[in-house]
Amino acid sequence: MGKIAELINRDTKIKNETKRLTVLIRKLCLSFALLSVINLVLNFLFLHSLMGALMWAGMIIADILTLLVSYHSSKNVVLAVFVVQKIIWILVAILFYGWNGGFQFYLILLTILFSFGEAGYTSKKLLFTFFCFAIFTVFLLFFKDGSGIIGIEGFDKTIQILNTLIFCVNVGLVSWSFSRESQENEEKIVKYNEQLKLEAGEDALTGLKNRRSTSEYIRGLIKEKATFSICMCDVDFFKKVNDTYGHEFGDDVLKEIASVFKKYASSYAYISRWGGEEFLLIFPGLNGDNAYMKAHELRDEIKRIAIPNGNETVSITMTYGLTEYDLNKTAIENIKEVDEKLYMGKEAGRDRIVY
Repeated sequence: MGKIAELINRDTKIKNETKRLTVLIRKLCLSFALLSVINLVLNFLFLHSLMGALMWAGMIIADILTLLVSYHSSKNVVLAVFVVQKIIWILVAILFYGWNGGFQFYLILLTILFSFGEAGYTSKKLLFTFFCFAIFTVFLLFFKDGSGIIGIEGFDKTIQILNTLIFCVNVGLVSWSFSRESQENEEKIVKYNEQLKLEAGEDALTGLKNRRSTSEYIRGLIKEKATFSICMCDVDFFKKVNDTYGHEFGDDVLKEIASVFKKYASSYAYISRWGGEEFLLIFPGLNGDNAYMKAHELRDEIKRIAIPNGNETVSITMTYGLTEYDLNKTAIENIKEVDEKLYMGKEAGRDRIVY
């Protein structure tokens, strides 16, 4: 079974072309070949018709040839060969077995397959639909009350049931194939949009929220009239770190700080990289005094950071500006306040919380 599946799903020799439609047609060829084999057996056991045997043997050969074409031709060529071959098959089958054999309903299958499989060209799809309708109508008018060349009295129900089964299986196969692709594309679009949304609100270096998403979060808290505090913090002597150890090491410092913040504060704080070496922490539900206690704990954890660099380890400190958010002021005014407190902490010697 593994080798058969591998054979069915094998790529074509055509570059830059998906194999989905070609693989589907291969599966349809196999199902029709199976139908032909079963009818060939029925013909041998009960009908004893040489013409019937030749017809079904010819159909098996036609399906095999279509399979071979599918490995060397473009999907449009394969589709055309399959459709033409099956229209001839339907016409011959109705002539031989009559209307009661139910072969005319495979025109519906071909219409569905062509509509989904043929890219673009709506006019071509409409013409093919009307063509199949015309064939169906002609046989309805001239063959519905007549039998075919081969008499199938007593076996017409068996042939009808067999054709109904294969028809339903093939329609299900075509529908499943194209609906699966549609669902997969939809899932890809949803995931892509989620990724875009994530990237739009996330800092690429640290994985923390960025300024844009943080501003939106603050607006949500303001709308809820919630109690919360904000803290702006900045790496002390960060320029010296970059000048001494290089910008790549500076990036490592920022990522390590982000890691510490996420480890110790993600359960109670909204953490973001505000820009450069500045971070903004939001403490929802905490007044200034409680936020100060949390910020003090974070300050102690930051001071424990020791980043290896060659034969030495580099420690860092940060300065913090903290305030309880004043809903009577604008967001800009509140951010400006913590920024000024941060500057005061820098002026006072760094490595401290100004509240």
